[in-house]
Amino acid sequence: MTFEEYVAARLPALLRQATVLAGDPHVAEDVVQDVLIKAQPRWARINELDVPERLRRPRGRGPPSDRIRASLAARARRHRQRRLVLRLAGAGTVAAATGAAATGVWRLAQPPASSFPVLHAGSGGGWLQVPLRFRLAWLPSGYGEGERTVVVDGSQAPVLSRGWQSTAADQKISLLIGWHPSLDPDRPRGQPASVDVNGVPGQLVQAGEQTPGTYLIWQPPGQPQLLLSVHTDDEADSRRDLALRVARSVRPDPDATWVGPRFGWLPPDLATVPWRLYHGFQDTNWIQDVTVSGPGGRQLLISTGSSAEMRLANTFTTTPIRIRDWDGWQVPETKQLFLTLPDGVEVAAQLDDGLPDEQTMPTLIRIIEAFDFGPWPDMTWIGGR
Repeated sequence: MTFEEYVAARLPALLRQATVLAGDPHVAEDVVQDVLIKAQPRWARINELDVPERLRRPRGRGPPSDRIRASLAARARRHRQRRLVLRLAGAGTVAAATGAAATGVWRLAQPPASSFPVLHAGSGGGWLQVPLRFRLAWLPSGYGEGERTVVVDGSQAPVLSRGWQSTAADQKISLLIGWHPSLDPDRPRGQPASVDVNGVPGQLVQAGEQTPGTYLIWQPPGQPQLLLSVHTDDEADSRRDLALRVARSVRPDPDATWVGPRFGWLPPDLATVPWRLYHGFQDTNWIQDVTVSGPGGRQLLISTGSSAEMRLANTFTTTPIRIRDWDGWQVPETKQLFLTLPDGVEVAAQLDDGLPDEQTMPTLIRIIEAFDFGPWPDMTWIGGR
């Protein structure tokens, strides 16, 4: 069995089991993601053990359940700090324990592309222009910009995140520009150390053991708060030095990005909360994700792009559906629907709200019926410095 076959067959079950143990689907996704990323380069050896049967502990010989939960609670605190970067960067959106959420983790488990692709999505533009404000004038060799995320609150975009990645797995540098109260639960926590960023006082936080990261926070006079995060395999001191050098290279950027899609209708509880627009890529395909997280863990994901990955990965029973002038498929069991638009763009949508299927699907269909996809994004910036 190949690694990809194992992930396709076992990922939903792994996510469900991790969610039961962790009590938090966000943490569950992060934990499964870490395990898969670590397992992939060792898969040839692991596969010889006839996974998962040979790795299963005999009954009664595993660690006590309270010890497992205590370990997961500690890990949850570390993962919430990293989630500030991953959620804003769109690196896997949890909508449920299967379907779109599983695809989010599957994306992260894939080996990275050897180089940045040339993507042809659209002309860009939209209803809201968002200034980039800042760029990184220095980056390590091999890094290129791979993702942008905007937090939209009403008619404003108070937060922009830009992410640069290397062709090596799990190597990422992100710059978060601005802040919003919805991000407070994911604020980096740890013992801060005072640093100087071009004459501006800043706070540097080293966080995490299983998923180490270095965070540097400062606010230039008259500008929004900046948060630089470094996630590499380096030791803490090396990450600190890298974070300081990158932060001190930050310069103004006169360019802008755009918010193209917008909602025509949302349920009342989702209509009043901020939402996030993510642009990125996987292999040679462009991705645009719109996510809304409401009270009680209710989550909506509308993913568009040039890849049919999410639709083709579905293993549940589908029934045909027609929305506006588009033919598609709905999957009540996972509360998903898929569309292929006339220009070939693929759409996958999922609403996880804890309600029975017969109540969720009409709501999701109404959301998509009123959704304005806007112009497809300009993705020519992918791979830039």
